[in-house]
Amino acid sequence: MLTLTDRYISEVIRHLPAGQRDDISSEIAGTIEDMVAAELRVSGEHNAHTDHDDAERTVLSRLGDPAELARRYSGARHYLVGPDVYPVWARVLRWLMPVVGVITAVSAGITYVSTTPDAAIGGLIGEAVSSVATALMWVFTIWTLVVMLLERVTPEGDRNPLAMNPTWDLDALRRTPAWTETRVDAIVSLALLALLAALPFTPSTFLYIGHLNDGEALIDPGIPTIWLAGYLVLLGLLACLQVWRLARPGPTARRLVAEIGIDVAFGAFLTALVLSRDSILHPDISAAVPEDLPTTAIRWSLVVGIWIIVAWDQVETVRTHRRDTSSVR
Repeated sequence: MLTLTDRYISEVIRHLPAGQRDDISSEIAGTIEDMVAAELRVSGEHNAHTDHDDAERTVLSRLGDPAELARRYSGARHYLVGPDVYPVWARVLRWLMPVVGVITAVSAGITYVSTTPDAAIGGLIGEAVSSVATALMWVFTIWTLVVMLLERVTPEGDRNPLAMNPTWDLDALRRTPAWTETRVDAIVSLALLALLAALPFTPSTFLYIGHLNDGEALIDPGIPTIWLAGYLVLLGLLACLQVWRLARPGPTARRLVAEIGIDVAFGAFLTALVLSRDSILHPDISAAVPEDLPTTAIRWSLVVGIWIIVAWDQVETVRTHRRDTSSVR
């Protein structure tokens, strides 16, 4: 007749690979036997009527759900994003998704008004919402898969490059923090800055409207070189700040002031560029925009999008500075 312990062990090993069952079954049986003996010894000192069955039930209750015990023995990771890398995963999404959302909305608007003969405000809004929802889903999915795969390929016990405190010990209190989140932020920022730097030279085929201007650049080639030079210089300064964060990730008031100042200057620069020209798009693409669609609305939509990104970046910059400052106090 099967005992309660036999049933418990059978339930545990049912959740394990066949090759592990015999060894783990013997190990659990020995552990339960030792725990029951200890329970009988301790209980016997206080209650002479405690029997083996009572002690057995107490021990099995203490061990808990057999499925959970099996997971602990197997070492399998039953989650998409683990607690060690969750802070970095959430931090990047919180910074990345608003930026991608605004850029996608602007791109979708350009594509819609350039390819739709009877463009209307309602259709423009619908296209923008649909495109943003799709882009955010892809950003969430791709970044989650990257973090998940990186976590899965890291051997158990080894240092995960995204983990905040993967190998913490007491001596870590005397060392400078690793600033893992700050480094990841800097790497993501550099990647986005590289994409922005390539934007003036991006062919219109990237948005599937290359037939309008023979696949030339999206941006008006008539924009004076001084504007393009200023654009690239400001992006270069922002990139230098991210390199500074990689080299010395600790919080500094000077870098905070520099980041805010350059971000605001970049926003003002882009606003002046958009408002000083009839259109920043290639003339052939601009010509495809329906005449009854107000260009003023398009222009100010771009300005609003620019300052949404700038404002959000300032919020995240200040939040990161406060977080890093509090961690060294």
